[in-house]
Amino acid sequence: MIIVYACFSGTHAAVIAAALHAGFLNPGQFPAWEELKKLPHFDAPEGEGGMRHIGHTPAGHALYTAAVGHDGEAARRAIETFLVALGRDQSEVLWLDVSPQVSFLWRVGAFCRRYSRLAWLGRLLLQWSLGRDYPVLVNLVKRARQQERNNVKSGTTTCIQV
Repeated sequence: MIIVYACFSGTHAAVIAAALHAGFLNPGQFPAWEELKKLPHFDAPEGEGGMRHIGHTPAGHALYTAAVGHDGEAARRAIETFLVALGRDQSEVLWLDVSPQVSFLWRVGAFCRRYSRLAWLGRLLLQWSLGRDYPVLVNLVKRARQQERNNVKSGTTTCIQV
């Protein structure tokens, strides 16, 4: 099973969700910005398209983040098609688009971080939004972990969107 957390740039909400899933972050405590900056690919400039490996879940499944831009559905279909081309079952992917889960201000902050003149504003918006959105991401990851456990128990996998 491959678990993919996707967001517009793949460098903010998706990285935090994947880090929560991998156990890099404590779900009961808001992380400091300095702690987030230590996460692989967090707030990194390479966030324009593509997938990046973050680590593994406690059950041993690969965790990725994906930068999907404005069309997360097209990105999900592309990954599923690629798996089929490799002879793999597209149901091996647990796809979670976190963009709709975070607040508008979070998305504006992430957008601003892409431009050097607005980076300071983006950081402020992201830090402020983290208080509201972190519990949302924690709940998303809880549901994903439950789906992962169910798939391990039953021996099947499904592609879901949360």
